[in-house]
Amino acid sequence: MGKNAEYMILGYAAMAVILLGMVVWVYWRTVMARREELLLSELEAEQHVDSVSAAVGAMEEDVQPERATPGQSGMSSPTSEYVRTLPDQP
Repeated sequence: MGKNAEYMILGYAAMAVILLGMVVWVYWRTVMARREELLLSELEAEQHVDSVSAAVGAMEEDVQPERATPGQSGMSSPTSEYVRTLPDQP
C-alpha cells in the first residue's frame, strides 16, 4: 500500500458514516412528520366534533360563518345589518 492509503480509507469510512447518518436522519424526520400529520388530523376531527356538539340548537351560519350561504339570516324581519353578502360584494 502507498503512503497515504490509510488516510484514504479513513476518509471513505468517515464519509460513509456521515452519509449513513444523513439517510437515517431523513428517514426519522419522515416518520415523525407522518406521525405529526396524523395527530393534527385527529385534533382537527376532534375540534370539529366539539364545535358541532357545542352548536346543538344553533343555526349553521352562527357556528360556521365561513360556510354559510349568502342571503338573509334566519330572522323574521332582518335589517340591513343582518343581511349576509358574499365577501367580494359590497
